[in-house]
Amino acid sequence: MRTFEFEIQEILSRTIKIKANNEDEAYQKLREMYLNEKIILDSSDYMGFKIQRILSLDEELEKDNLIAEIIDYLYRDEKKHYEEFPQEERPQNHIFLKIERLKKLIY
Repeated sequence: MRTFEFEIQEILSRTIKIKANNEDEAYQKLREMYLNEKIILDSSDYMGFKIQRILSLDEELEKDNLIAEIIDYLYRDEKKHYEEFPQEERPQNHIFLKIERLKKLIY
């Protein structure tokens, strides 16, 4: 019999409105409030949970290699298809753009 390792995460979430001169200032104010425990999330902020299996190092490596292979396999054909559209008509939701973004995140 094998042993499997899982992680359980509970998700707490609350939307806070902050008045500030810009987004960075708003973020810093909110961060300070949270770190100084002016905002404390509790059970009323519960949004759900997530369970995921913890992969072994070998499985993590295998997953990364498979993702890289699939991206490389799809990249050329999808790029070719995307570039067949006239520049001004290229769809902004084309799968090539998603593959390209994923490739940048992984490599």
